[in-house]
Amino acid sequence: MDDSKKDRMFLERIAIFTLQVREKLETFLNSLIRETNSRIGEIFFVCCLLFLTGLLYYTWATPSAVWIKILFSLIYISSSLLCISAIHFITKRKRIRKNSNVMEVYTLTEDESKKFDLPNLKAIPLTKLQENTIFKAFSEKHFSGDYQTFQALIQLKPVSQIKRLVWTDSSPKLPKKVNRQTLLEFLSQLFVGFENLENQQMKELANYYFVLKNSEGIENTLSTKNISDWKNNKASYLGNISRLLKKNL
Repeated sequence: MDDSKKDRMFLERIAIFTLQVREKLETFLNSLIRETNSRIGEIFFVCCLLFLTGLLYYTWATPSAVWIKILFSLIYISSSLLCISAIHFITKRKRIRKNSNVMEVYTLTEDESKKFDLPNLKAIPLTKLQENTIFKAFSEKHFSGDYQTFQALIQLKPVSQIKRLVWTDSSPKLPKKVNRQTLLEFLSQLFVGFENLENQQMKELANYYFVLKNSEGIENTLSTKNISDWKNNKASYLGNISRLLKKNL
C-alpha cells in the first residue's frame, strides 16, 4: 500500500470519527459539501484553516504562558484535521453513508454506477402511459426534472446527482419551505414496502433521487426527524398525494 493511499485512508477515518462525535452539525456540514459543482464548502474550510493558522502564529508570537500555547496547538491540530478531511471529501467527491450502526465511505462517481439496492422495495406496477401521466401530473406542482430521472426512480436505477428531480411542493403553513411530508407520502404511494424501511434508508432514497428547493431556489434538507413526523402525520394534504396518484393510474 503506497503512502498516498495510506494518507487517504487516515483522512477518511478522521472524517468518520468527527462526523460521529459532531452529529448535531450534520445538517450544516452536509449543506456545505452536498453539491459537487459548488466550491462553497471547500472555500469555507480553507478559510477556517487559514484563520486557525493565523491564530496559532499569533499565540506563539506573543508573550503568553507555555501551557496556553500547547493547549491551543492541540486544538489547532484537531481542528485542522477536521478541515483537511472535509476538503478531502469535497475534492475527491467522497460521501458517507450509514448502514445500520456502521458508517462507510464511498466515492460519488463509483456509487452512481450502482443500482440503489433495496431488495424489499418495489414500485407499483405501471405501464409506460401511466408513468408518463403521473410524471406530468406531479410535474405541474410538486417537482421538476427530467422524465428519464423519474423512470430511473421507478426502476431504482442510478442517476447523476446533478440530474436529480427537484421537489418544490411548498409547506401549507410555511410557503418558503419545501414540504418534506408530501415527498415522503409520494414515495410511500409509489413504492410497495417503503413504510417498512428504516428511517435512514428512507432518507437515503429520497436524497438520492431528489433535491429539495423552495420557491427562492434555496436548498432544504430532509432529516430522519421529518420521517418520524410523517409517520404520525394525519394532515389532509397528504391524502391529496394519494388521490392525485390514483387519479392518474
